[in-house]
Amino acid sequence: MKGIIFRGLEALVIEKCGMAAWDNLLSKNAPDGRVYISAQSYPDEELVGLAQDVATALDMTMPQVLKAFGEYLFSHLQRHHPVIVEGFDSFAELIMGIDEVIHIEVAKLYQEPNLPSIRCEHKQAGKIVMHYHSKRQLCMCAEGLIYGAAAHYGINVSLNHKACMHDGCDECVIEVNYGAVNE
Repeated sequence: MKGIIFRGLEALVIEKCGMAAWDNLLSKNAPDGRVYISAQSYPDEELVGLAQDVATALDMTMPQVLKAFGEYLFSHLQRHHPVIVEGFDSFAELIMGIDEVIHIEVAKLYQEPNLPSIRCEHKQAGKIVMHYHSKRQLCMCAEGLIYGAAAHYGINVSLNHKACMHDGCDECVIEVNYGAVNE
């Protein structure tokens, strides 16, 4: 996992719980002296351990934590790479461009980013079907990123996770229904 993802979790934990909480999480889940650098890769197990401890500390399930983290992560990534998001005029355009635009730009910025495979179909106005596949199975984080994108564009969104890798499916199928601009 790239360091920028860890940096996003670090920012969220520090913002919500303080620096001492982050230091405690690091001492339990990372080698001594670990400092996450955005462009470097780190073991996935470190992120999983950090997220599990956050879930325990906040009395949340792992899916709830991953979804909340994904939502926060969208704004964190947007602040660090605004040019990528600025290239899209709408929520639908951004979602449809994840694999063909955003992931290509990420691959230019970060060596071996190990990105999920995402294929989207625009079914009709207000409805996109996303096909998500990743060995990490972080579909709940992907859901959070979708909610974060919706918040960025000021629109309402609802998701229907029609098939999930956690249930033995080959891929997750997430129906994204989006509507009017929030008032």
